[in-house]
Amino acid sequence: MRLQLILVLALAHAAHAQVRDQATGDGDVRATFGLYADDDRTQVVTTDVAGRVKLPAPVVVEAHALVDAVTSASVDVISAATTRFSEDRVELGSRATVGITHATEATVGYTHSGENDWQSHAVELGLAQDLAHKNAKVTLSYGFTHNDVGRAHDPTFEKLLDVQGVQLGLSQVLGKKTLATLAYTFSYASGYQGSPYRFITTAAGFAAPESPPETRARHALTARVLHTVGRATVVDASYRIYLDDWGVLSHTGELAWTRELATAWSLRVRGRGYHQRHAAFYRETYAMPMRYMTVDRELSTFTDAMAGVRLGWTGETFEVEAKADAILYEFADYARLRGRVAIVSGLGVTWRW
Repeated sequence: MRLQLILVLALAHAAHAQVRDQATGDGDVRATFGLYADDDRTQVVTTDVAGRVKLPAPVVVEAHALVDAVTSASVDVISAATTRFSEDRVELGSRATVGITHATEATVGYTHSGENDWQSHAVELGLAQDLAHKNAKVTLSYGFTHNDVGRAHDPTFEKLLDVQGVQLGLSQVLGKKTLATLAYTFSYASGYQGSPYRFITTAAGFAAPESPPETRARHALTARVLHTVGRATVVDASYRIYLDDWGVLSHTGELAWTRELATAWSLRVRGRGYHQRHAAFYRETYAMPMRYMTVDRELSTFTDAMAGVRLGWTGETFEVEAKADAILYEFADYARLRGRVAIVSGLGVTWRW
């Protein structure tokens, strides 16, 4: 299962050309293939196809189709008295960006995601305003996701989860070689936020489904700086702090170095570190039943470190990239699994016209 909240991030000031700056009929199609595999016996194969095109009006239309094929016999799965499971998740989405004025854009989008025990419907609305002769940009976005949660082979299990969020972003050019961005995100979830397959047994032998709170408010602040060194090197640094009313506090730092190797080739090397404090009601074991209980490792105290490399080639109408990341996890208070190593690899091809 995957919880999904669609938001218009728009953190990079120059990530895409303005709608009015694109010629009618301009567009691209991108196909990507990704593989996630870890030593906790979980594998995810992801196939994604996305495209966009500029219409005669000041409108850019985008659409994508994604399929995740998941196979797992992880500690969580075995703990739920299941030897192994395989399932597919299919996601279909579209988005339209409209140029209202020469400096203002609006975005509207819809995404549907479904698997055997989860159906998700998400809408997004966004507004972007250029300032200071396009040297600054302010973005405001809102997302709402409605989730229908079920349990495989149990038609009587029906739960709902609604998630909505808003993000305010600012990007500012700081000279000819530096761009800075700052974004604040708030989201609020209401409904069933546990796993229908995860049960808890106390020291006294009492067994019950996990029971996290039915509401969750989340706050995140992200700062990012991109700086060009010389003519062919870009340094990208970011920091994110996250806090919610479940007591989870996390810090994420990332640093990337991108270098043009030749006329059409580029190399990116990056590293990321993450640390999270556990939720206030999380326990490895419970001596007695409590109002809120969970043994979800994603709510435990853990640290991960990632290092990755990407090689890209850009031609007149085609782009090709290959990347690989290695991630090391350490769980400080999750007795069932103290650590995990994962490899994430991908290959992407883009055709532009």
